[in-house]
Amino acid sequence: MIKRNIKNKLFFVFLGISIIPIFIVTLISYNAYTSLVAKQVSLVSTNTIDNTVERIDHIFQNIDRITLTFQQFSTRPGAVTVSQELNKLVNNPNADQYDLFMARSNMLFFFNNLILGNPYLNGIYIFLPDGKSISYGIGTDLVIDYEPLQDDWYVRTLEKGGGLYISDADKKDFLLNGEPSITFSRALYDVDTRQLLGVLMLDSGLDIFKGIDKDIVPNITNMFLVNGDGKILYDNYKARIGEQLPEPLAERLAGFDGKTAEKNSDGTLTVIRSFPDNDWKIVASITLSELYKQYGVSKRLLIYIGATCTVIFVLLSVLLSSLITKPIIDLSKTMRKSKFLNLVSAKKHLERSDEIGALYSMYNKMIQDINSYIKDSYQNKLITLDSQMKALEAQVNSHFLYNTLESINSIAEIEEVESIVVMTKALGDMFRYSIKTESELVAIEDELAHVNNYLTIQKIRYEEKIDFRFEIEEGVSSYRVLKLILQPIIENALYHGLEGTNNKGTVTVKVYRSNEQILFEIADDGIGMAPEQLQELQTLLDAPPAFSELGRRDKQSIGLKNVHSRISLYYGSEYGLTLESEQGKGTKVFVNVPILN
Repeated sequence: MIKRNIKNKLFFVFLGISIIPIFIVTLISYNAYTSLVAKQVSLVSTNTIDNTVERIDHIFQNIDRITLTFQQFSTRPGAVTVSQELNKLVNNPNADQYDLFMARSNMLFFFNNLILGNPYLNGIYIFLPDGKSISYGIGTDLVIDYEPLQDDWYVRTLEKGGGLYISDADKKDFLLNGEPSITFSRALYDVDTRQLLGVLMLDSGLDIFKGIDKDIVPNITNMFLVNGDGKILYDNYKARIGEQLPEPLAERLAGFDGKTAEKNSDGTLTVIRSFPDNDWKIVASITLSELYKQYGVSKRLLIYIGATCTVIFVLLSVLLSSLITKPIIDLSKTMRKSKFLNLVSAKKHLERSDEIGALYSMYNKMIQDINSYIKDSYQNKLITLDSQMKALEAQVNSHFLYNTLESINSIAEIEEVESIVVMTKALGDMFRYSIKTESELVAIEDELAHVNNYLTIQKIRYEEKIDFRFEIEEGVSSYRVLKLILQPIIENALYHGLEGTNNKGTVTVKVYRSNEQILFEIADDGIGMAPEQLQELQTLLDAPPAFSELGRRDKQSIGLKNVHSRISLYYGSEYGLTLESEQGKGTKVFVNVPILN
């Protein structure tokens, strides 16, 4: 099984984009070549058939002219015309064989000149209305006592009323020693009286179809001369004369729409041409598939050229795929060595300025980033561990203080000192809330209750000097947040914002949803901060959580920085605290956390 690595893929891509065009070009070239051959054959066929049609039509026109003017010809120079001779015979009821012989003798000079001037004619025959005949033939003659009056050709000639009738090309039974021939017959009428003088028949050899027997392309051409009924009058092999045109040529002839040449789905070229003066047609069928075999050397030459180009492109594909993929394969080997935190940097190809050089440089940068990330990750884990230890310490202290406050509360109740009772109760609830260990996440209403306990204590301390307001959006109380994130901020607002002013101050706590987040807004109208003080505090918040030594305590571990660090470590760096402050007007602290149910 072939490995699906990048080298093999590139090899097949190069192979595809090189071989497919070669295949397409070879195919197009061969098709163009065969199309050109077909067009040339079609052109040659059409020209050959046109010349044949023109020659045969010229003969037909000549025969038509002869039969039309036959009666006007003189039997010999200075003698009577053929029409006059025939009138004497027709109007002499006692005419016998002697009269016919004399008439033939008188016209013999004319007959002889007519046949010598038209070498395709075999014989001239005149049939009188009573069936008697005058004949002149070369190597042939009429059968003795032949009377044509009931024959089909004779009847159809008379039906044409002076028009030219053309017979089929076959052997005539009424001719002696006759070869297959074609006859042209026309009824002769007296010009003045329109009396039937007889029927003229010209017997012509099949030499008039010379040209049809030519092989346009040797051994693969079939040419047929057919009449209006689809009967073959002549074919180039002289094997189907008298038969009907075979299928599918007969079907194509029936659907002939005047288009000279047509290439067919069976691999043949059919050429059909009509005669201008009758319903005859010449139908030629050329087997192109056989023709293409005769030109097979050209096909083989194209295949050899295509195969040679294919071999060359295969070698080029191997070379190019190796050159392109070698740096990538080297990098892949280097990356395989980077396992089990043993991260290996690349040392090759770094000097290159192309995409490969950029890839190696980015790989080395990635290794450096991973090392930095691992270092930061371990540091964050240590910071978290330190926070957990601080929390455990706080829980131990809170347990002791909570128990102590319970004792003070009992004594205050006995002594009936209400302020001490309220203060110790609120402080006790705060300690109990802080030592809850079920989860670091609590409902917002629980966090607000913790804030309320803290504010209860502060109201006793500050009496009417400070006012507190809550604006809670409906439906947010059940969402869960990290606990102990609001009380340090409110404590900061009291001690750093309101305690230094002589006027009554207000702390406003708002909770609402914004862009798929929960936003806490803690605002005071105290002394505010100068711009440089605000910038210093914001810089402190933006600094990443730092860890110096496990168990060490410093002032930055409490207050705003501590809350911001806990939120960033728990939810992510995009969450935490942002501040707005104006000196003399107050400070706003915004806490954003994700919505958690």
